[in-house]
Amino acid sequence: MKNNISYYHVAVLLAAVMIGFKFSGRVSGDTFIVKDHKPNAEIIISGSPERAVKIASEELQAYIEKISGARLAVTNVATDSTPVKIYVGKSKYTDQLKLSADDLKDDAFRMVSGYNYLALLGHDFDYKARDTYIRSEGGRPKYYEKWDELTGGKWGNPIESDAFSSAVNISAYDGRGSVNAVYEFLRDLGVRWYFPGEIGEVVPKTPDIALPKVDKTVKPDFALRHLYIYFNDFRRGSKDYVMWQLRMGLNEKNGFGGGHGLINVHLRDKSHPEYFALYKGKRATGEPYGIGTPCFSSEGLIAETIKYCQAVLKVYPEEQVLSIAPVDGYGMICECDLCKGKATRQRGWNGMLSDYVWSFMDRVAKEIYKTNPGKKLSNLSYSVYQLPPEKIDKFSPNLGAVICRWRSDFHDPKTRDEFNKITEAWLEKLPSKDIYIWDYYLHSRADGPWMGVPVYYPHIIADDLRFLKGKSRGEFIEISEVWQRKEPSWHPMAANHLNLYVTSRLYWDANQDVDALLAEFYENFYGPAAKEMKSFIEYAEANWMKAPKNAAIMDRFFEMIAAARKAAGDTIYGKRVDMLVLYMERLKAVRDKVAKGREKDLPKAQALERNKADLKLDGKLDDKFWEGLEEYALKDVETGNPPASKTTFRVAWAENSLYFAVRCADGDMQNLYIAAKENKDANVFNGDNIELLLETPVHSYYQLAFSPAGSVFDMDREGGKFNSLWRSGVEAAGYRGEGFWSLEIRVPVAGENAAAVDANNGIAGAKPAQSAPWYFNLCRQRIRGKESQLSTFSPTGKRSFHELMKFGPLTVK
Repeated sequence: MKNNISYYHVAVLLAAVMIGFKFSGRVSGDTFIVKDHKPNAEIIISGSPERAVKIASEELQAYIEKISGARLAVTNVATDSTPVKIYVGKSKYTDQLKLSADDLKDDAFRMVSGYNYLALLGHDFDYKARDTYIRSEGGRPKYYEKWDELTGGKWGNPIESDAFSSAVNISAYDGRGSVNAVYEFLRDLGVRWYFPGEIGEVVPKTPDIALPKVDKTVKPDFALRHLYIYFNDFRRGSKDYVMWQLRMGLNEKNGFGGGHGLINVHLRDKSHPEYFALYKGKRATGEPYGIGTPCFSSEGLIAETIKYCQAVLKVYPEEQVLSIAPVDGYGMICECDLCKGKATRQRGWNGMLSDYVWSFMDRVAKEIYKTNPGKKLSNLSYSVYQLPPEKIDKFSPNLGAVICRWRSDFHDPKTRDEFNKITEAWLEKLPSKDIYIWDYYLHSRADGPWMGVPVYYPHIIADDLRFLKGKSRGEFIEISEVWQRKEPSWHPMAANHLNLYVTSRLYWDANQDVDALLAEFYENFYGPAAKEMKSFIEYAEANWMKAPKNAAIMDRFFEMIAAARKAAGDTIYGKRVDMLVLYMERLKAVRDKVAKGREKDLPKAQALERNKADLKLDGKLDDKFWEGLEEYALKDVETGNPPASKTTFRVAWAENSLYFAVRCADGDMQNLYIAAKENKDANVFNGDNIELLLETPVHSYYQLAFSPAGSVFDMDREGGKFNSLWRSGVEAAGYRGEGFWSLEIRVPVAGENAAAVDANNGIAGAKPAQSAPWYFNLCRQRIRGKESQLSTFSPTGKRSFHELMKFGPLTVK
């Protein structure tokens, strides 16, 4: 970019040259902002600066002083006594220089220098909070009174907060291009912010700071850059956390409609039960979370959603995008007559309700496109409606998709390729080309499977953002934190902060060299332990996904971090390593449990060989095939006590297949809830069912669910995934008798190389043997009203069947 300077500005510069000779701070050659620890410049802002500009000027002043010891004055009137001017934000002086950033979007910024000035500016503005955000002293009912008066309906408000930080005096929605310009200048001087607070910053020391020669406009590669740190967002975060988010160049909203916005349509008004899904013969007006689950065939709900969108956009004309995504946890199609036949189960778990859900969204969007041109709607590409629908060729031009996924899962190339294809498919379907990413950096959750594991994936982040550049408008990422964390407890971002740092820097330039970024991080953040921490992080990046089940990997983690701690010494670098040491303390219990292996007293089951000709698979359990086999009883999943409704099973082996005979006693058969009658119907999890969880020596693990009608829903759960495109080949038959129902199940075994031959077909394994047993759990869910009774062959101690280390051994004799 060339700098255009008028004749007037030439005269101003010549005058500065003439009077400059009397300044003791002037030197021949380079012009300095600071020379020999003494100030040679002043920071100039407008007389009525925006909040972001005020913060930017204070940050520039503070860090120049930290770097050089010189404290520059902040003023709104240029003085004759200071030779160099640093203009932060728009002012009469930048107007005189004909420097403007009004056309810059997404908090982009300009950096321009001249003979004796540096301008750092962007499009800054103070977000004006509407009075509709304010909750009156009368509390929420009073607040809703006002909202209902404004909208003419009885809906939730999608914008109940202005995300204002009282700790820093800024809104997350403020325009802050000048802040980003200041931070870019400080980064050019070597300042880094790797972690919230002083422990995370790196500030070089120098007596001199030269006036740079610069003329550039910097625009981010992604418009939305929102790292949502639990309990430490703008509204609730401490000063350290909010300032860290500013320094990383993040933002919020920016064309992003958010998630689960449809709940605002039906959250408060339950007077139309036909708006809600029908389950178990009742409308789900309160489940889940007291919100309710929608019926997407309801014409009334479609009309109500259109009215809601129109009303909100009238009250908030500045809003560009509204979310109409369903309630979180939505996964079961409504059972009413209008919804029958609308599922596409052949597409697998993540596409089985895509046409059903997205046809609703498209119909609403088309009406809003007519009445509110220029405004947009968004829906999540999530769960059972993640894949683009097949029956809609092109969407309404005002509809966008927010693709939900775990970037860290891309350590598996197949998963990465799958989501890349999903992204391309959405771009093909959406005329708007509005794609956003909703991701999860939640590995440090206290109750998660990666508890204490140092999870790093900077190269996956770099590869993914390069792919998404030009395709995605930006990202919303959920970040683990701990509510009211008290020291000296572990810090949830001890490892995760590097993933966040890399992500935030690549948002601005996805093509930069991530290895150079990492090399600088190791040197700056860990100093004398740079070599050891580089080795540690690279080892963790290659092995974190296997660590929770591998004691040797965990032992190596502890060895490597101990070496790094020793190299760091009693310094700030040692304190930074200590955060990881403390974070990984929780991993020791996991390591000991894995090293110990499965408990010795787990219940065992043994299958006897039988003749397949002796069995007719009809669910009745009355064939010769089952005679003489041991009967095993289920126990309460948590306590291990006998359950109220008894369940028993027998197991046999015949012609490369396992067979199970399951008998479920039930004194209330008239209320038996058969939620699924077809295979691959996920509603099976909503009713009475049997689950069979199988871990073979070569695969961990498979999940098979059966309704009393004998329908099967099968998934490959390896690595925590939900691959329902996988087909087990299982056959089942159900039978209902007097005071009981029963199942006969055939589980074919495809061989140890089955997954390599065809990952989506067959159970990988060989015949269970004493030397190579399978591990399994057979489980029952009994539903009556709002209560569910859970029982298992091997109790897990919690209300969950999926505790692999509690699976009992299964062998064939």
